[in-house]
Amino acid sequence: MTPHPITNADPGTDVMAAALADPTLTDEERANIALVQMFRALPFAERARHTVPGFKPSRIGMAGLAALLPAGSGPGFTGASVPDRVDRIVDILAHGDRVWLAWLIEGTHQGPLYGLAPTGKKLSVLETGHFRIRDGLLAEAWFFVDEFALLSQLGLLDRLGLPLDAERRLPLDAERRLPLDAKES
Repeated sequence: MTPHPITNADPGTDVMAAALADPTLTDEERANIALVQMFRALPFAERARHTVPGFKPSRIGMAGLAALLPAGSGPGFTGASVPDRVDRIVDILAHGDRVWLAWLIEGTHQGPLYGLAPTGKKLSVLETGHFRIRDGLLAEAWFFVDEFALLSQLGLLDRLGLPLDAERRLPLDAERRLPLDAKES
């Protein structure tokens, strides 16, 4: 799979340059940020040489959607899922052997996505990644995505059998039948 473009969420700000210019970072932290950024820009087939043996990232969020859908509903994420995908970096933090990234996944849902059939709808969903580096290689990675926003933007909340507020399409509190963001009087 060819990598998708990685840009800045705010076109006027170079998030990577700003992170690397932070005078409080150690050389190790700068190297770790550069490793994570380089790793994310590589095609999947080339990433293994930058990871420890047995590296397997943990996906929380979109991958969990497959558990809510019928078995065998389709592949996870492929290049065809969101072929015009662009990741817009929002923030980068580093401390010791850890790097945290936040980015917006933007594009059009045009192929199977964790069992969700293509909708043709635009999406803009926040994802975060937490990486641990050991000896200059990625040792662990955890990814968290706002799957609720994804389902909402793709108009798929009904498929999951969630009780919805008909006007605003928000899930309802199952016991009190109130929108989850409503304040009680």
